[in-house]
Amino acid sequence: MKFLIKHEIQGRLRIHVMRNRMTCEEADALCWALEKQKNITKVKVYERTADAVIYYTGNRKELLCD
Repeated sequence: MKFLIKHEIQGRLRIHVMRNRMTCEEADALCWALEKQKNITKVKVYERTADAVIYYTGNRKELLCD
């Protein structure tokens, strides 16, 4: 899945999935897959804009490489 990091601060990323819109099923699947990762504490997916906000702990590099 291709995505673009729109904004980031320590402990939070806002990403944009490279598509115009997501269905509710796609948004749920993305949220489920992200929440299973070990350093991610909270995820909010916006299906209309195909954005997601990811709250995490630890190192950013570890998060993006997994």
